[in-house]
Amino acid sequence: MHIADLRCHAWAVAAALLVGCATAPSANPALPVAGSAAHTPASYIFVSECCGHGSITLYELGLTGVGERIRKGAAYPGPITVDHSGRVYDIVDQIYDGAVTEYDRGSLIPSRQIENDYASAVATDSANNLYVASCPSCVAYHSGESSVDVYKAGTTKLLRTITKGIDRPISLAVDTNDDLYVVNGSYSHQSVTVYAPGSSKPLRKITQGVTGPAAIALDPSNDLFVMNGMPSGSPTVVEYKADSAKILRTITTGIQSPQAIAVDSSATLYVANNSGGVGRGTISVYPPGASTPNYQIERGVDVPDALTVDGDDNLYVANHGYSSPINLRHAVCVYAPNSKKPLRCVPAVRKYDLPASLASGP
Repeated sequence: MHIADLRCHAWAVAAALLVGCATAPSANPALPVAGSAAHTPASYIFVSECCGHGSITLYELGLTGVGERIRKGAAYPGPITVDHSGRVYDIVDQIYDGAVTEYDRGSLIPSRQIENDYASAVATDSANNLYVASCPSCVAYHSGESSVDVYKAGTTKLLRTITKGIDRPISLAVDTNDDLYVVNGSYSHQSVTVYAPGSSKPLRKITQGVTGPAAIALDPSNDLFVMNGMPSGSPTVVEYKADSAKILRTITTGIQSPQAIAVDSSATLYVANNSGGVGRGTISVYPPGASTPNYQIERGVDVPDALTVDGDDNLYVANHGYSSPINLRHAVCVYAPNSKKPLRCVPAVRKYDLPASLASGP
């Protein structure tokens, strides 16, 4: 999960040296191409890259090879998600209108586009229906005409529009029960609103502990994690008991200018910190129930801004820093569970592109 409303021209940079990748690639590394009959990967890591020509790259798990590279229709890509069928959804042209481009599984050209003005976040449910958050009239951190639109899977058919309880939505998530979670980021109505499947009326509204919310994540038991750290908010991650607004823990130790969170299948929490723009940043790692990190990852980290995990609980980190050697700037790195050292890092496809978002899927 990453801060949904960052724009491609506004990322922070750092001034230290990236070290510790398992294998140092050449200035123009050539990764093996996936797709042989002997090796059909069950899942990919999807990386959207901004802001040159824009692209979406599908890497084999562990970043061991490139499966496909999508360029058509990927101008200024932003938040990305992948549904259970392998369909890719990407918010593109964020600097202008924030439309959502869809790619059916295996397609390298757009299959359809939803002209949802100023889309800010996307998510899908178990039926592969698409949720798109937007606020065409919003000014940063303030209220405006906001909604979450729900589209039938694989189509542009609008099923319903949710407006009640929505105020400048900046992040979305769907749990295993298909409940929808919406982060509202306006100064005056900071909250997380939750909606039952098929409903446009809030099931509950969470406000306690929500101070400058920027991103959310869910663990396998549907405990909710809210990352706070936007302007006016305290840098914290708050965990809430599943299906309630009860706070289980509030984490402050090991958190500094948090940029993204992720939770793996064992409920281990990962928090990406950019250290307030000073230094390379860190990834803080918290076991279930702990409020102090078990360890921090520094090797391979260079202003981290997006995280995801795969089915084997490998952690993927997207870096936006300039402190690395040229051949590793803006790299995406992968870490085995419980490891402080990256298995490998791959740089941005183009020299000046930044990894804007990460996702895992079939």
